[in-house]
Amino acid sequence: MLLLEGTALMALGLLLVCMSQGESPLRLLRIMTVAGSFIVAALLLQADGNRRDHLLLPAVCLITGCGVIFLWRLDPEIASRQIIWVLLGSSLMVMTYYLIDDVRDVARYKYTAGVGAIVLMVATMVWGQEHGGARLWLGVEGLVSVQPGEFAKILICVFLAGYAADKGDIIRSQSREAGLMASLALRYMAPLLLVTGFSLALFVFLRDLGAAMLFLGLFVAVSYLVTGRKRYAALMTGLFAGGAVAAYYYMPHVGRRFEAWLTPHADPYGAGHQILQGLFGLAAGGISGVGFGNGFPESLPAAHTDTIFAVIGEELGLLGGVGLMLLFVLVAFRTFNIAWQSRDRFGAMLAANLGIVFALQTLVIIGGVLRIIPLTGITLPFVSYGGSSLVANFIALGLVLAVSRDCLRPVQSAAA
Repeated sequence: MLLLEGTALMALGLLLVCMSQGESPLRLLRIMTVAGSFIVAALLLQADGNRRDHLLLPAVCLITGCGVIFLWRLDPEIASRQIIWVLLGSSLMVMTYYLIDDVRDVARYKYTAGVGAIVLMVATMVWGQEHGGARLWLGVEGLVSVQPGEFAKILICVFLAGYAADKGDIIRSQSREAGLMASLALRYMAPLLLVTGFSLALFVFLRDLGAAMLFLGLFVAVSYLVTGRKRYAALMTGLFAGGAVAAYYYMPHVGRRFEAWLTPHADPYGAGHQILQGLFGLAAGGISGVGFGNGFPESLPAAHTDTIFAVIGEELGLLGGVGLMLLFVLVAFRTFNIAWQSRDRFGAMLAANLGIVFALQTLVIIGGVLRIIPLTGITLPFVSYGGSSLVANFIALGLVLAVSRDCLRPVQSAAA
């Protein structure tokens, strides 16, 4: 029923876009394809029983539908390609759910996942294609390209979850001690530090600073979850602050991003143009927005990727922007709730890690559009255009649903 209600809202949104742009209402069939993929996925998942979480799919369906509607408003050709990625991603989500008989078995491949993530990023560093100043794509120019970093995020989450589940008790017990025992705790945390540090170094080398911020935030959260000690999180935060200052002075492209963030009005037609246009769009939207199709996203650089939230804020206003953010909050809350209720430590850590990545990615891109933090070139999950990001997010969703299926305590019957 929730999926059907979401379908009705998506159909209404695309109908308003078609009316404002003078297009045929038959375009609604395209958005029905998105809703249909989620309904079919839900029916296929239901064939395995009723144990999984039942709020994640409807929430993600509405978020994805919102993204397709606004991509259609920006460029119908881009939206058509995004629909194909949605169909592929929902299929891979169901395949991930069924191919993993028990998600706890994935813990055996934690080191393979960690090495695989590093291999993907090294391959991107050596053979990657550079666009917009960042070397993020791997593939054949003009034919097909993928962003290996999007899939590396999932592999890093698997590694961190597996290692934390395996060594968590030792690290937690020794981190409470002083002197030698505390140093032993650091010894057991060395693999976490090495893999995460190497991943961060590669991302910085590839100039994917948004992903570097994302990974550091993930490691800070994991270090706190594993040890229960705030000093480790504070240490990592301090190292990040020091690294940010060093990057500002010694990496020119980072310095330009910071200067555009701090003083966008100093170069309104250059470095500060994207930030200012996003803020102007949000201001024009006001409380209720200017309406579907009545905004001016053509003046906004990278409107279909980095700053799509500004387009949504202009045409749906504060109410629409907050509504979309509440859907993101619901997805993060349900993911963390699955982690909290999990009987298995690996399942709990995996769901928590994937939820942290989802929440941080949302906060980083929306915070950049609102000028709370520097704007980085990462995608808004399930909304921004991008096949690699969309497919990776669907695979992550399949893993979270598998955790809710395999690791939660069965619901007691009313008779019991």
